[in-house]
Amino acid sequence: MDAKDLLEEAIKVVKDIAEPDWKALALSKIAQVMAQVDRNRAEALLDDALKFVRQIRDQSWQLSVLLTVISAFATVDSDQAYQLAMDLPSETTQVLALTDIAESLAQTDKQTALRFLREAERIANKIGDDEGRAEALGAVAEAWALFDVDQALKVAERIRSVPEKATTLASIARILSDYDETLAKSVADEAVKLARQVRDREEKAMVLDELVEVFSKLDEKQAIALADMLPFLERKAVALSVIAQSLAKKGDTKGKELLDRAAEIVRQIRDLDKQASAWRSIATAMALFDVERALNWAKGIRDLDWRDWTLGDISATVADKSVDKALEIAQQIHDPEERSSALADIAIALARSDLERAIEIARKIPDAFYRIQALCELAQKVVSLVSQ
Repeated sequence: MDAKDLLEEAIKVVKDIAEPDWKALALSKIAQVMAQVDRNRAEALLDDALKFVRQIRDQSWQLSVLLTVISAFATVDSDQAYQLAMDLPSETTQVLALTDIAESLAQTDKQTALRFLREAERIANKIGDDEGRAEALGAVAEAWALFDVDQALKVAERIRSVPEKATTLASIARILSDYDETLAKSVADEAVKLARQVRDREEKAMVLDELVEVFSKLDEKQAIALADMLPFLERKAVALSVIAQSLAKKGDTKGKELLDRAAEIVRQIRDLDKQASAWRSIATAMALFDVERALNWAKGIRDLDWRDWTLGDISATVADKSVDKALEIAQQIHDPEERSSALADIAIALARSDLERAIEIARKIPDAFYRIQALCELAQKVVSLVSQ
């Protein structure tokens, strides 16, 4: 079966989705892959997606879905994507859309991507609202990091908000860490200095969350020190799980000890939702080291929704090593939607080794949206194989 057949199959499933928002998101997903095999068909799908976006009643959610559709349009019709971005209600959202487009085109059409990015920077510079300007400049700086690090750092310097500037530098460092660890660490160290100046506990935690992720790849000891600076127990436990996952990827079993420490922290959390959320993070990380122990932690979560979400994450983690074990875990999930999400993750993971079986699993996914998601990812796999 070729990629277009899988995508046409996904299109037929869209009719089984009742809500306009999920229809729009599904059509955007299909169109992004379809653009690689039939650009005209992809454009027609996105035109349909826009019609469904207009039916969404919640304005903030409508905007979020619209940004997704605009980003999908970038690979099909960049002029249309630009027009949609410029029709957005505020300059800040215009910048967010333009930087999304620039990032999506970075590997395929650098010249167009840079044109969009320069326009985003021009708009960001003239925003009068301090908060909106800081957010917009942060998005521009992060996008520039994909093209020109010096320019990214220059834009970051213009951000007046200390938390936003620190977060932006951390984001730039995260991008740099994939190809220049020395420079990434230098930029991240600057972000740490700024993080120490942030007084608001929530803002400080957001910056430190980002920095822990960066340093988990660069300097494990520094990452742990930053995790210890977090002012909230649940965030500290999650940060340790991030470091543990990074260690697991390097084949370092020390991550398991960190997760035992994180579990002790989780047991001290009084808010049941926050505790369940933290268990979810550390159980998912533990699945990289000890699946049965991860499952025991998951089964100890009292709230059924949180337990299902955790089992879904564990099954997705296990899928890379054992599809049969992942399927066994997925069958323990009570909620059909969450079980569908887990099955989609399993099918996508299996595509690397057994595409035929992956397609078989994808076709049996109960929830229409997740069935479409899996079929699209499998179609993308076929496209990639053909182009090699």
